[in-house]
Amino acid sequence: MRQVSVSDLAADRRIHMWREFMGTRSLHDVISEKANLLLEGRSNVTLLEAGCGSASRFSFTTVVKSVGIDISKEQLARNNVVQEKILGDIQNYPLTREGFDIVVCWDVLEHLSRPRDGLLNLFNAVKPDGLLILGFPNLVSFKGIVTKITPLWLHTCFYRHMKYRFRPFPTYLRLAILPNRVMKLAHDNGFSIVFSRLVEGGVTKNFRDRFWFMNLICSLVDKVSQAVSFGKCPPLYLDNCALILKKENKKAAHLSRRDPNEF
Repeated sequence: MRQVSVSDLAADRRIHMWREFMGTRSLHDVISEKANLLLEGRSNVTLLEAGCGSASRFSFTTVVKSVGIDISKEQLARNNVVQEKILGDIQNYPLTREGFDIVVCWDVLEHLSRPRDGLLNLFNAVKPDGLLILGFPNLVSFKGIVTKITPLWLHTCFYRHMKYRFRPFPTYLRLAILPNRVMKLAHDNGFSIVFSRLVEGGVTKNFRDRFWFMNLICSLVDKVSQAVSFGKCPPLYLDNCALILKKENKKAAHLSRRDPNEF
């Protein structure tokens, strides 16, 4: 079976446009490199793209089988990267238990009404020593707060005003996807955090660059939040959170703790 790579020109253009739009192009490259290092030496690697949409976000050098799941039949039809397609909801679809070496869920959690259920389902699907790659909005940011408290029609108007080619999808932005809560849930379910980063996305950066007066107001608000929190609050510009989680191999850990005299 062929390796997963974005060789098709149309898919490549979609991914390039999306990365530029989100302002996370370099972040995707960093995550791909980190994941490939963690997977080094493995063979027959299986990948699940959860909420895969029409194209993959990352490139993994060792993947031999890729599966994509999405609730949109149209998006799945446009995806020519994954080898197996599942029409379903990651919040309740019975994914194969410990069936995947890598699970990617990028820009999906904010659109789920029950993100905790979705995360637990994904946790269950990762093999021991496997990786779960997550990308989702940081609610404690300018964009996160504004998106949470405003309706979809206003988001659509904003995107049109900014002349974006993409249109916003409905979001729930449940408090369950606060970065600290996601990391705690992961830890409670046997995962360690091997990579975490907050970055400023393209929407916020473009908005600040275009409207200097709003950039000034945002800067003042950010400085106040830093002062009030004594520097503990991350900058409010950082509206995207990226995580790489690694699932503990309980069997291997148990064997390493056994008394050698038992053998």
